Amino acid sequence: MRLTKRKILNLISLPVLLVSLFSCNGNNKEKNNKIMFWHTFGQSLTDELEAKASDFEKIIKENEGVDVDIQFSYIGSYDDIQNQIEKGFAVGNTPTIAVAYPDHVASYLSHEYFDEEFVYNLDNLMHDPEIGYGTNSYLNDGKDESDFVEAFYKESGEYLKKGTYSLPFLKSSEVLMYNKDVVDERLLKAYDSTITDYDKYMANLTWDQFIDLLKFVKKDIDNGGEICGNALEVPFIYDSDENLFITKCYQNNIPFISIKDGKGSLDFDNGKAKEMVKTLKSYYDDGLLKTKGSNDGQYGSYSFTEGRCLFTVGSSGGAGYNDPGDASFNVGVVKVPYENNNPLYISQGPTLTLLKSKGVNEETNEFRKEYGWKFLKYITNTENNADICYLGSEGYVPVRESSYASGYYKDYLEEGDTFLARTSKVVVEDIKGRYLSTPAFKGSSLARDQVGGIIANVFLDKYTIDQAFEEAKKMASLGM
Repeated sequence: MRLTKRKILNLISLPVLLVSLFSCNGNNKEKNNKIMFWHTFGQSLTDELEAKASDFEKIIKENEGVDVDIQFSYIGSYDDIQNQIEKGFAVGNTPTIAVAYPDHVASYLSHEYFDEEFVYNLDNLMHDPEIGYGTNSYLNDGKDESDFVEAFYKESGEYLKKGTYSLPFLKSSEVLMYNKDVVDERLLKAYDSTITDYDKYMANLTWDQFIDLLKFVKKDIDNGGEICGNALEVPFIYDSDENLFITKCYQNNIPFISIKDGKGSLDFDNGKAKEMVKTLKSYYDDGLLKTKGSNDGQYGSYSFTEGRCLFTVGSSGGAGYNDPGDASFNVGVVKVPYENNNPLYISQGPTLTLLKSKGVNEETNEFRKEYGWKFLKYITNTENNADICYLGSEGYVPVRESSYASGYYKDYLEEGDTFLARTSKVVVEDIKGRYLSTPAFKGSSLARDQVGGIIANVFLDKYTIDQAFEEAKKMASLGM
């Protein structure tokens, strides 16, 4: 153990010190074979992962004679995991595998200095002659990194530090959900009698066409809901303020953030972005839409399932929350209307990163790195990744191209008549990999949060547009 220069503020009892030394010296074999996996998952996905972990442990024992113990810990939100990991770096209390956003991985990398390493470069493992892709056939690891959906994998290397520091695991994107009964049976008939194929019309709406449709719905609300029903309060709720801002920036070629000269750059404080927010604000003032930030922090699913809004945009990974469940109405799902003939969509969903701990010796870290990596290979192989998405993901889609063509997952997309099957099909076949990915650096996560705040603050008249942008840039700069 290497002692630090920090002053000891409290007396440490001898027994506690001995236990600490014993652990750091790596003599605790029971502890050394544990691979800790920190996550944010719900019960169905956790159950499926635990089943895969059990299979993995048996396969490793049978083929290598090695005991591995994968242990899962639900930590809370993505931010909760990030906070615990960053606090744990100094004391060595970090997992081997953690769910993360690329922004969070970038923050972990920023903690490294001199010869310290907290995040393993997966390039070294992917191409290792003994444990790289294609070296452990019993893990079905024959497909290498080239089989990942290109846009998903691209996120894994968009860091200031050269290398690959994360792997996509399960992914989602935003979709537009709507009350199909009202839209098909009443709204579109009244809006434009020349429309005959309602599904095709909804699937190909441009943003401008969608806004015109929302204006028609708002007039109906003002007239007592003769067409759409008197329960409607607002036509449309967009769940994520930050995704709305970022998506509109990318679709309209407006700068958001970037990496310049090896450093993160905040580019969103510009005239085009302000004009964009001004336009969105006019839609809010006209009663066409709300966002989660301007809707008392409530997701659109609450209003949608209760019939208080007609349209909502949310993550396909949480699409199930928009299913009324009692069959009170049918839900339509299509890609989100886009503008400027530039269909780009937010890539969401869990990424996995592999971490080193200062709390154990080098031998233990090497063991955890090797078998943590092998487990990453195992749960992202063609069959298992499709399995996990089909059986436990609640709306996420696989990250490998080969998974989409595999057996029952292909049947699931083509023949599945459930809401989640239809949602996954929209992500896979209609969005078709047209994902936008933002650069990841220390502070990029905070920049996302702050531009979301611009939307909410301007909509609610807490700040003028200029004030909101100035405040957001100032706060985002604090995280750089």
